[in-house]
Amino acid sequence: MHKIPNFAFGKVAIRSVIRVFLPHMYGMNDSAKIPVTDMELIYNQSLRPVVVQHMSNMATHWPVSYSTALALYRDNKSRIHPGSLDIPEHILDVFSKEYLKQLGKVRPYFRDAYFVHEFRGWKGATIHNPFDVAEREVAFSDLTHDLNMDKVDTENWFVDIALEVGVEEHIATWRTSGHKSLLRHCLPSLNTEGLDNLTNKHAFSQDRMMHLLDLSGFHCETGKHGKEDDVKYIQAYTTEKTMAYQLHQGLFTDKNPQDLLMTPKLEKLVQDIEKMSLVLFECTGDGEDQKTPQDGCARIEVRVPMSKALTTLTTCPSRLLRRCVVAIPAQDWW
Repeated sequence: MHKIPNFAFGKVAIRSVIRVFLPHMYGMNDSAKIPVTDMELIYNQSLRPVVVQHMSNMATHWPVSYSTALALYRDNKSRIHPGSLDIPEHILDVFSKEYLKQLGKVRPYFRDAYFVHEFRGWKGATIHNPFDVAEREVAFSDLTHDLNMDKVDTENWFVDIALEVGVEEHIATWRTSGHKSLLRHCLPSLNTEGLDNLTNKHAFSQDRMMHLLDLSGFHCETGKHGKEDDVKYIQAYTTEKTMAYQLHQGLFTDKNPQDLLMTPKLEKLVQDIEKMSLVLFECTGDGEDQKTPQDGCARIEVRVPMSKALTTLTTCPSRLLRRCVVAIPAQDWW
């Protein structure tokens, strides 16, 4: 698998990955990864030449070779942090066809390569009433209006459908005891034995909220258990984590025991705790500006083929809410 930069145009960003099958390159116990030598050929003799051919003015933004790209994107611990380069919409069709053509010339076994695309940055962009057919259709149209749907195989394109449950001035979250009921709602074809097997698999992970054993979310890859309902992935969590959720190294990064062993690190830890406390105090709404407390919603996300986008999570029975959701006054929570 060879990652190529994001294709970005208009308001949509699509992350694209080129997949290549190497049927004769490795045995049963060998790694299926593309060899570094082939990765170099893909970039040096396929990708970059096509960039130079179709957008020569932008070629100066692309690393001159695969080795220089690695040197640019690798940090001091040899971890890769790839950048993002845009390809204009008006040449995308020609560019992609030429790229695949060049791949086939470089290696015969690259001729079956194909693109996999993923929308990025769309969470919350298509908020709608899930129980209203018209609103669901409008939301789906907004999501896909930049795509040529005549060329999209909706069975092999996947979308995340989410349902949020909230109560004003409360933190709504998931009961640990309701996980199986929630899974049964998302996987109606799965029997009790299948649910037990799914929750006992390593692919199912419970995400506890602080140290409250009765409250937790979860995430799981359904595998064969989701095949009949066409569900690939399920995730349940609470949006109050937004206040401390960081993908980068920052204030809320996990702290280590070593931080207690050296005076400079200990002083930094104390400062961070004070700053975190201020954030939590702001969330209570008791600050000088007398704001309302920060709410939190219980959110469930299900990944399904695009063909199921209009028929997934379109109901939410009251008995399911009573069994699975608890609402705690936001001020008390924080």
